[in-house]
Amino acid sequence: MKKSYHKFLQSIDPAALMPQVRKLYVLERGQTFRDYHRAAEYIFTLLKEANIPNAQLLHFPADGKSVFQDKRMPLAWDASVGRVTLLDPELPASEAFFSDPSELSGPVVADYQKHPFHLIKGSVATAPGGQIVRIMTEAQFLAGEDPRGCLVMLEPLTWPRAKILTPILDQGALGFISDFLTGRYQTPDTLQWINACTEGAHWHIQCDDRPFIGFSVTPRTGDIIRYAASRGELRAKVECDGIRYAGDLPAVTALIPGKKEEEIWILAHPYEPLADDDTCGVIAAIETARQIMAAGTPEYSLRLVFAMEMYGFAAYAASLGNNLHRKVIGGVNFDTPLCTAGAILDLLPAGSSVPFYGNALLRIMHEEFDGYADDFKIKLEHYGSYIDDQLLSDSTVGIPTVWLVSYCKEKFWHNSEQTPDFLDEEFFAKGCALNTAFVYHLLNPVAELLDKSLPLALSHLQDERKRINENTNAPAERMRHVLRREREMIQDFARFCSPEQISDALKKLDAAYQECSRDLAESIPHSLWRDYAEGMIPARIETGFPYDLAKLPARKRFPLPDNVIYGPFANVLSNMDGSKTLAQLIREAEYETGKELKDNEIKKYISAVSSLADHGYLALQNRNELFCNDLVKALQELGVCQGDLLFVHSSLGAFGHIHGGASTIIQALIQAVGANGTLLFPTFTRPYIRLGDTLNKFYNYRPFDPADPGQIWTGTVPQVLLEKYPDAKRSRHITHSWAGLGALAEECLKDHEPCDPPVSLSSPFTKGVHYKGKVLHFGSGLNATTFLHYMEDILDLPYLDSAVCTIKKANGMAERVMIR
Repeated sequence: MKKSYHKFLQSIDPAALMPQVRKLYVLERGQTFRDYHRAAEYIFTLLKEANIPNAQLLHFPADGKSVFQDKRMPLAWDASVGRVTLLDPELPASEAFFSDPSELSGPVVADYQKHPFHLIKGSVATAPGGQIVRIMTEAQFLAGEDPRGCLVMLEPLTWPRAKILTPILDQGALGFISDFLTGRYQTPDTLQWINACTEGAHWHIQCDDRPFIGFSVTPRTGDIIRYAASRGELRAKVECDGIRYAGDLPAVTALIPGKKEEEIWILAHPYEPLADDDTCGVIAAIETARQIMAAGTPEYSLRLVFAMEMYGFAAYAASLGNNLHRKVIGGVNFDTPLCTAGAILDLLPAGSSVPFYGNALLRIMHEEFDGYADDFKIKLEHYGSYIDDQLLSDSTVGIPTVWLVSYCKEKFWHNSEQTPDFLDEEFFAKGCALNTAFVYHLLNPVAELLDKSLPLALSHLQDERKRINENTNAPAERMRHVLRREREMIQDFARFCSPEQISDALKKLDAAYQECSRDLAESIPHSLWRDYAEGMIPARIETGFPYDLAKLPARKRFPLPDNVIYGPFANVLSNMDGSKTLAQLIREAEYETGKELKDNEIKKYISAVSSLADHGYLALQNRNELFCNDLVKALQELGVCQGDLLFVHSSLGAFGHIHGGASTIIQALIQAVGANGTLLFPTFTRPYIRLGDTLNKFYNYRPFDPADPGQIWTGTVPQVLLEKYPDAKRSRHITHSWAGLGALAEECLKDHEPCDPPVSLSSPFTKGVHYKGKVLHFGSGLNATTFLHYMEDILDLPYLDSAVCTIKKANGMAERVMIR
């Protein structure tokens, strides 16, 4: 491979490629869908000029609702104006805002026309001519000041994502200003490109995302805005003509036919306005195709796919139907190739659920280039992954995708520093040559690849033997898993090796395994949740990783472990075959990622798998679930009797999967206490501005609104009680209300006034003591026992303090109140 690298390096002219990088960078810099179309047309033109055959300009819906492999397509967006002009005459001159005073003049602190990164993608229009708004700080917002119609200036380390976007929109803010920046102190006068500014896990604005206006400013500017806003009322004129609409999302593809119809894909994503991520990857992919054509007809066909990261690739793969397993051998991701001095080239194998000789080829590349003195370092990741555009490696899609990605400590992720000037022509040529050499050997595999790969596989077994002796408590099972993966990789060479060669390689591999495993004892880890997972057998019934949970309304979507593709949960999903237990899948994922999962993580995996099955993403055999009768019986055995008054603290996921969820728990409790019984549940909220001397600094702050069960933080069960049981009663307390059903519910709740001490004599506990009530922990820990606070109040302990809170009034205004 090193020989091929030098051959291609000699024929690549970076001086000819850099103008293409610069032009594509300029076309993509505006980040609107108009720019996306211009970029796609330019890529299409470059393919034509390079005489790369079968070029096509494709279009997919950008309507915010079309779904491909559970990736809901973005809503199209365009803008030409996005400006913030401060109106405080006492602010410093413009030189304080920007390192280059010629960039802007006057008190304009953000201007899309000067730099498109200033306006955050998805921002909506103001009234014609703009509108005057107040700018408040994040600290002021969390201290309970009314943000309606304001822009919130975020703290320096607050990432503009759902965690902060949702609460400020909930309370009526117009939007926000962010000076979050990777490389903040090295480049204080640059801007962060803000992508994925949504209220969910999705990366782009969709049809059910709420409107907002957002701006990105430099750290130096952000410090001045925060200072000015903290001194008093800071006003600004905000102008924006952003529009969200149903449009179309372009993609480009081309095919170089090989001697065989089976295809290798090169994936490179346009539409991110950064030179190394991934403008240079697109140009490198086209150059690789040109070099492959010049080298003669390849054995396998080569397809170029240029589409939006993750979403566009999912749409294109889905458009080809269900024959991908037969048609496509594998892929190579060209996102951020080697293009900067001092970079490390990181070789990321494809997830191992679909065998691919490309993973073996990565090992060979690492073996040949490790320690190679050519001004760059090369690193091989031991484990395969499914991150970003490697998600097509998922077994239900079946395009195992490797990634040759570069990074360096000076690289600032999504920082406006990443212009073409950030790139190095010499290293860009080296990156093109490395990628081209790799693709060339993928397209033209020879039997010698097996001869090179087998010693590396044998070495891998020996390395695993050392690793598991030191780190794992399941060595024999791990060795079998590693052997199975190595066997599958060798068997994948069968497409171009003789049966005799494959048989001989497998014999050597099996002999090495016997030697390695001879002195290893069998020990499979056990725990409460691992044992529970042994009773579940999940299977995939949808193509593509569940990600946006597009089947569900926005309010019903739930976070999935590891954001699905950034950890072992992706391996669990991809390895599901309808026969392995979830416990076995978890162990496989641990082996494949080198991460041992703790019990709390395994519990999250179990909960996620059960929820995905509930919503039609998975099928489950042996669900290992509990039914209403099981719960009633357990409650009776615990001592719950007909006519009891119960104060119930609950945790829905503590027992694994309960058929029917929270509603089943409530029904079981109703049956257990009978018609004369009473159930009370904590429906606590967090409207705190100040608790004692401590200011609130948490994003879960909301002004108390009794009409919004989503504010309740004490679990799903009390939320469902208020949503689905119209007869439920709720006390009026602002922070520590209780809700319930049954004979004594109203009597217990009626005296609990909004601003009383939370668990004082007026609280439901006083009636609970009188009626000999009981405290029931349904899966929750004893530290949730609110009755202990009632005892603190009765004893008037000296550390009790007052709280300042806000409530939402009927007119939408927030009012401050004191709770003593």
